[in-house]
Amino acid sequence: MAKKPLQEDLFEGTAMSFGEHLEELRVCLFRACVGVAIGCIIGFYIANGVVNFFQTPLENALENYDIEKAQLQLKESGEYGENIPAETLRLVVEDRMIPTTIHVETGKLMETLQLNYPGVFGSVSLSQYQLLPKDLVPNESKAASAIAAKILAGKSAADDKKSDPSAVAIWKLLSPLEQKLIERLGSAKPPLSKADAASLLELVNKLASQRATSDALKPLMEQLDAVEKTAAASLLKLVEVEKPAHDDVMHLNRLLLGHWLADHVRAPRVNLIPLQTWKPVGVRFQVLNAQEAFMIWMKAGFVSGLVLASPWVFLQIWNFVAAGLYPHEKNQVYVYLPISIALFLGGATLAFVFVFEPVLSFLFTFNRGMNAEFEPRIGEWLSFVLILPIGFGISFQLPLVMVLLNRLGLVSIELYTSQWRIAILVICIVSMVLTPADPISMLLMAGPLSLLYAVGIAMCKYMPRGRSPFQEVYEP
Repeated sequence: MAKKPLQEDLFEGTAMSFGEHLEELRVCLFRACVGVAIGCIIGFYIANGVVNFFQTPLENALENYDIEKAQLQLKESGEYGENIPAETLRLVVEDRMIPTTIHVETGKLMETLQLNYPGVFGSVSLSQYQLLPKDLVPNESKAASAIAAKILAGKSAADDKKSDPSAVAIWKLLSPLEQKLIERLGSAKPPLSKADAASLLELVNKLASQRATSDALKPLMEQLDAVEKTAAASLLKLVEVEKPAHDDVMHLNRLLLGHWLADHVRAPRVNLIPLQTWKPVGVRFQVLNAQEAFMIWMKAGFVSGLVLASPWVFLQIWNFVAAGLYPHEKNQVYVYLPISIALFLGGATLAFVFVFEPVLSFLFTFNRGMNAEFEPRIGEWLSFVLILPIGFGISFQLPLVMVLLNRLGLVSIELYTSQWRIAILVICIVSMVLTPADPISMLLMAGPLSLLYAVGIAMCKYMPRGRSPFQEVYEP
């Protein structure tokens, strides 16, 4: 049976001159620009929210990094032994608090407490110049034994002209009970126990608080270095009054005792008390110049506006292009365009939701290994956070590219299936190019692309081919 002849010109009655085409293009472009302008206005309004939204993956990764780092520091500090108490661990993990150690001057702390709470701390005597266990070298027990022996030498050498006059003077300042303590500690086999070392340290601090100790050790002032000699001379004038300040006496005696016991006591320095404070974990992004924040806001507004206006812009472009397409060509667009958009959005969503956290966690392990602090710049981060999802979205177009090559007759299904090993290699190479320079993001892209390669083969095999109306031949 003869087929009905097709209409030779499908666009009969709709032909347009070149000028009319330009006018139609101008109208479409003008409408698209108006849509972009409206989208940018909305984009500038939501720009701050967009920036905060894109900061979320990095903030979460940095907070988790700080939490893990805090737990590691608590274990390495040795303060809690092998196991961190459940209360402390809960404070870190659940309440998202991290510890920070600060050092406070003993004297300043006591002055503040006595000034604000005189009824409680007014009678407490705590000087920043008293000796602490950490001031004894090489360690508390050995140093305490040596100091006791040095003081005890003042007893047997009282009549010896070659004896240490400072030891003799110090020995005479001791009470009978204190002398017995020194005799016991000085004759004991080193190192001393912690209790005995603490008793000796208490005795030395008692000597340091006495005005008589300054007189006993005054000959040592000539042996001090220039800086300490100047300080000692000034302090000596302050303590020679009728009622010298307790801290002035302690300060002068600390200098003199530190010189006399230089082999067993470290050089005088301000005593600091370590205090552990807690602060909520948080991330603050940085900018390096005054205009960077404004430029980021502008960039976020423009990008948001383009994204919001993109459906309207595409509609205007489609209205211009579709007028020149055959029906079967339009059908191809109707079929494959939604698939392309879905694949792009799927790739971008995968990158944003599932890829950022493991990639950042992997990169932060090198910060921990090199003990480097990461201070994120918001501009660099936004560039990174935009490149990775776009790279994933573009790479997820793989099935459509495979279908296109197959429909054009360039690549057969048999070639796709037989050369899958080479295809996987190419996928890995492309993943290296489209992702940052780390193996985690490359593998997270190469894995889904390998699955999409199989999906592309299935689409080539099972998706119907579009039929062109020009394949039907008129038979008169």
